[in-house]
Amino acid sequence: MTRVIIYSGKGGTGKTTISAATATLLARSGQRTLVLSSDPAHSLADAIGMPISRDRPTAIVPGLYGLEVDTIHEWRHNLGGFQQFVASTYSNRGVDRSTAAELANQPGLDEILALQRVMDEAQSGRWDTIVLDTAPTGNTLRLLAYPEMIIGGDAGKKFFRVYRGLANFARPFKRDLPDDRFFDEVGTLLERMDQLANFLLSPKISLRLVLNPEKLPLLETRRAYTFLNLYGMMVDAVMVNKILPRRSDLGPYFDYWVSLQRGYLQEIDDSFSPTPIFRTVLQEGEPIGIPALEAIGRATFGEADAGALLFDERPIWLEQWNEEGEPGQYELCMKLPFMEEDETVNLSRSGPDLGISLGRIQRTIALPRILYDCVMGNHRYEDGVLRLEFREGSGAAPADEPDELRVEAA
Repeated sequence: MTRVIIYSGKGGTGKTTISAATATLLARSGQRTLVLSSDPAHSLADAIGMPISRDRPTAIVPGLYGLEVDTIHEWRHNLGGFQQFVASTYSNRGVDRSTAAELANQPGLDEILALQRVMDEAQSGRWDTIVLDTAPTGNTLRLLAYPEMIIGGDAGKKFFRVYRGLANFARPFKRDLPDDRFFDEVGTLLERMDQLANFLLSPKISLRLVLNPEKLPLLETRRAYTFLNLYGMMVDAVMVNKILPRRSDLGPYFDYWVSLQRGYLQEIDDSFSPTPIFRTVLQEGEPIGIPALEAIGRATFGEADAGALLFDERPIWLEQWNEEGEPGQYELCMKLPFMEEDETVNLSRSGPDLGISLGRIQRTIALPRILYDCVMGNHRYEDGVLRLEFREGSGAAPADEPDELRVEAA
């Protein structure tokens, strides 16, 4: 499959510039490259210095194409029947037609449709590499979480099938029930969500976090790093942008900021090592246009291959050991750094699914099949890794019996 590099970070850190610079560098090396923006407030065209289409890739220079995803176009192309049913339902209840049309755009589906377009392009075979410039961190994390949230696990799929059957039975007796086109589109959407969840965990996909050497971007990047580990995403690099140059002619005002940044740069190194960290010094002019972007790419990556998987440490893994005469024992390990001392993780086991809640972050992990009939036992948090013990045995919990634990960070 096509190599996919996703850039994320706090708003204003320079994600678009770094994304465009990476794509330009890869195209210059001979790779057929697509740089794609999923941020509703598109600025990719501004950085490149030319108009970019919102429905089909635009040729920029040899080997480099750009696309700013238009979610309205994606809505009409993929979910026209769904949108029409929801809008007509609102309209039949007295809501103004224009308002009903706006209400039909369900929250979160913009992100899903943008991600679906990325997957379609990645599976088309047209590109060697796709570079995705995302919205600010919060939107990106929601984009990555939505496939799993919308599916709702096996229970969500079963509910959809039951609801479709009931609607088909009751439609002759009750108006305003969805038609077959609605169910076909939603069924296709659920299938695509399954595909998207697997797509995001592909070994060909990695995410790079962009931040500035300042307190707030550092704190937000730490939270994002923990979230991405929880979702099993591969973070293969941290990009530090807008670093002030160390020059004696800048004066005492800039000396203060250079000194402050030096402290944060050290903190970034301490926080994210051994993940590779790349630094970009603030340019003297605005980095607009292909030549400027190529120069930034070369200055940032140096001799490193900008398109390679730069770090491949998996955030979730399974360890197994056996003592003589004892049943199988396993540890499901999750790398969750930057947890505060008073922070808690809430766990709930329901059959083959493990629910995890960390602050406002929630996700459901489909356990490996080998753990289905195992009992979840002791747990511990050490060196930034949450370790959950599972043990085989005749006393294993039934698949539908919940098992709840509460874990405090050490």
